[in-house]
Amino acid sequence: MRWLPLIALALLVAIAGGAPYGLGALTESGFRSVVRDFDRESRDWRLTNLDYERGYLNAVARYELRWRSGDGREQVLPLVTRFNHGLTDVRAVTRLTDDALESLSPLMPEGQEPRLRVEVGVGGGADIRMRIPRLEWGPDTPVPELAGSSGEVAPVDLTGEWSRGNHHRLSMQWAGLSMDLGDARIEVDSVKLDHRLGPLGERLWQGESRLDVASLTVDPVLDDPIVAEDVRFRLLAGDEEGYLDASLEAVIGELRNAGRSFGRQALVLKAEDLHTTSLNNAVDSFMELRSAEADAGDGTGLQGQELMDRYTRLSRNLQTLSARGGRLSLEELLLTLPDGTVEGEGFLAYPRRPESEWEQPVSLLRHAKAEGVLYVDRGMVWALPRVARRLLGRLERENVVTPRDGRYHLDLRLESMQLRVNDARFEVPPLL
Repeated sequence: MRWLPLIALALLVAIAGGAPYGLGALTESGFRSVVRDFDRESRDWRLTNLDYERGYLNAVARYELRWRSGDGREQVLPLVTRFNHGLTDVRAVTRLTDDALESLSPLMPEGQEPRLRVEVGVGGGADIRMRIPRLEWGPDTPVPELAGSSGEVAPVDLTGEWSRGNHHRLSMQWAGLSMDLGDARIEVDSVKLDHRLGPLGERLWQGESRLDVASLTVDPVLDDPIVAEDVRFRLLAGDEEGYLDASLEAVIGELRNAGRSFGRQALVLKAEDLHTTSLNNAVDSFMELRSAEADAGDGTGLQGQELMDRYTRLSRNLQTLSARGGRLSLEELLLTLPDGTVEGEGFLAYPRRPESEWEQPVSLLRHAKAEGVLYVDRGMVWALPRVARRLLGRLERENVVTPRDGRYHLDLRLESMQLRVNDARFEVPPLL
C-alpha cells in the first residue's frame, strides 16, 4: 500500500508530461480538418495549407487564403499561426507573414500589426480576440495596390466566444473608415456588431444577430453622393417544441442622393410555426441542388437522372414541410430610388395537416392560402427578380395588369387551388 502514493504521483507526472503532446496532436488534426471543411464548403474562398511544424509545446502553421477579386484575378493572403500547447488549453496567434507585414508596414504605427488570438480550453470553449491597428496612407504610399489613393481606417477590435455545440458570440465596435480612391470617396461611420447564435439542426441557426451602421457614404467624383443613414440588420430565430419562429429585418433609416431624400428603405420577413426538422431538410436539399447545378454547369458534376433525384428530394422535403403547417410573411418591402418605388406585403400560409398525412405526398398549393399586394413603378421593374420580371411581362401582354400613371398594381390571392391576380382568375394545375 505504501507504493500507491508513488504510483499515483508517477501517473500524474506522465499525464502532465503527455498532455502538451496530446493537445498538440488534437490541434493539428483540428486545424487540418478546418482547412478541408473550408475548401469543401466555399466556392469563392480557399485555404491552402503549406506547412505544419509540430513540436512538444508549440507548433507553427503556414498557409494561404485565396480568393478572386472583381476583375477575376486571384488574390493571395499569406498567413502564419503559432500554437502553444499547455496542460489544459491551447493558445493560437495568427498574423500575416513577415513578407506581407513588410509590404504593409508603411500603413501601420510602428510596433503594431494585425493579430487574431484564439484560446481554447480542454472543455471545448474558446475565447477569440482580433485586433487590426489604425491604418493611414496617402497617394505616395509605397504599397502598390493603394498607389494614388489615400485613406484612414480606425482600429478594429473584435471579441468573441465559442462553446461546445458550435454556439458562438461576436462583438465589435468600430469607428469606421474614410478612403479617397481617386474616382470616388467612401466613408463608413460607427459600426456595431452583436452576434449570438447557436446551431439548430445541420443548416439552421437560432439566437440573435444585430448589425448597426450610423452612416455609409459613397461620393463619386463624376456623380452625386449616395448617403445611407441608420443602417440596421436584425436576425432573430428560436425553436419552441420543434417549431421555428424567425424574423429578418434589413432597414435604411434614410437614403439620400443628389440632395434629395428617398426616405426609409426596408425589407422585413417573418416565419412562424415552421417544423424545424422539415425546414432543415428542405434547406439542406436546396443547398445540395444548388451545388450540383453549379457543378453540372462546369461539366464536372452530376448529370441526368442523378440531378433529377436532387430535384425530387427537394420537392419531397418541401411537401413534408408544408404538411406540418406554418406561415411565411413579407411584412414590408419598400425600395425608393430615382427611378421610382417598389412596395408590397403578403403571406403564404399552410394549415397543419392531420398527422397521418405528414409523410405522404401532398400538393404544395392544394392546401395553401396566400394574399399579397405589390406596387411597382414602371421604371423600377429592373429591381425585381428575373422570374418576377418575366411573369409581370406576361401578365401585361395578356392584359391582366396595366400600368396606370406609370405604376403596376398587383393584388394577389391564392385559395382552394385558384389564383386571383387583380380581376383575373386562374385555376392552378392539380400537379402543383
